[in-house]
Amino acid sequence: MRPHSLLPLGALVSLVLSGCATVGPSSVSPGEIPSLEDRLETEPYNGELMLRYGAALFAAGRCDDAKTAAGRGIELVPTDPVGPLVLGQCLEGEGRFDEAIATYARFAEEHGDEPGATAVDGRREIALRRQATALAQRAIRFEDSLAAVPPDPQAVGVLPLVIDGEASYQPLSRGLAHMITTDLALLGRFRVVERIQLGALMQELELAQGSRVDSATVARVGRLARAARLVQGLVAVPSEDDTRLESSLVLASGEVVNPLRLRGSFQDLMRMEKDLVVRVVTALGYQLTQAERQLILESGTRDLIAFLAFSRGLLAEDAGDYEQAAAHYAEALRRDPAFGQARDRLRITVAVDVVVSSNPGEITTLAARVDQALGSAGVDMEAVTTTAALGSSIMDIASMQGERASVSAGQGDATREINQLTGAPTVPPSLLVEAVIRIILRIPG
Repeated sequence: MRPHSLLPLGALVSLVLSGCATVGPSSVSPGEIPSLEDRLETEPYNGELMLRYGAALFAAGRCDDAKTAAGRGIELVPTDPVGPLVLGQCLEGEGRFDEAIATYARFAEEHGDEPGATAVDGRREIALRRQATALAQRAIRFEDSLAAVPPDPQAVGVLPLVIDGEASYQPLSRGLAHMITTDLALLGRFRVVERIQLGALMQELELAQGSRVDSATVARVGRLARAARLVQGLVAVPSEDDTRLESSLVLASGEVVNPLRLRGSFQDLMRMEKDLVVRVVTALGYQLTQAERQLILESGTRDLIAFLAFSRGLLAEDAGDYEQAAAHYAEALRRDPAFGQARDRLRITVAVDVVVSSNPGEITTLAARVDQALGSAGVDMEAVTTTAALGSSIMDIASMQGERASVSAGQGDATREINQLTGAPTVPPSLLVEAVIRIILRIPG
């Protein structure tokens, strides 16, 4: 990593998107379909040609045919990101988010070190957020049915913390929730509800994230997320020398238990967060081993300024401003070049910023454009190759936890199942509840 190369993102990404020459395939248009079909008659095993054909079909809105072509292209050229990008987006368009996310994750796991792989990761980030919103809306719509089923006793979620201090500290609400969630997920002992899922629920309930919420409302969020316990917390910063970090567990009944309080200077906040996680784990009924304790202590960054920049990045991401989020993550990396989570979020947000600004015909150019934007942003791709190859990295579990536990061989797509169920009022509510529960909760890898 070369910290001095992390220049401001806004101008660089805009430069890339506004017309810098890119290396790789050109944009595709529906008008190419007839000629591509003619060529495929004589070159049926030309994988690149098959993928371009699938992309042209996608650009024409013919997703049924595009999925077939993309699937064949993936068989012929499994390392080309165009295949999963076409197939995944068609699945997203059908509301089959589990299958789309699994398609993106599989490519990351098998070909995460290939050029253009980050474009697929960026698309997966978009799919995860779209899925979170859809799940939140369905959970609220069928809240009465969900309430009849007890929440998972092993599931826990972390709400954005309330920040009692000046405005510059407010992003810590997201950052600390992310870090506590990540640290809990590192243990692999609990089912941790995704941060973006809780955020989507709060947004649909029109609750301001990071604001004070009564225990009854917190319990409702927990029931909708199928989590038996939610962690809520507060950070009070009346002065640099006097900082208070508090937390408690809210049960599905609304009962508040295990109140915890730590005090120290503001500069001690990162250490206090680790101490808090250790105490929360104990309150959840689990005794840490020394190795697990060390794992938690080594997670994240010890640099508070870097963490503040990282927290601002999360806040910008949640607001949909990926360009600004990338700039904040770059700032965090300038401060702490070893901050792996900031590096990975920088990689993802640069990719998402390119992907969301593209039209369907540019799907063939996304991989090259994302890689070019990453280079302009100063992202050291060698440093993130391992993370990309792992797909849903445990260090990123707070925002894109693994797509396991909801899809297995022969099980089908849970999101599609809900769509089918909601259109058939004669289906027993218990089946719908089971489908919602399966895809709200994720098992850390």
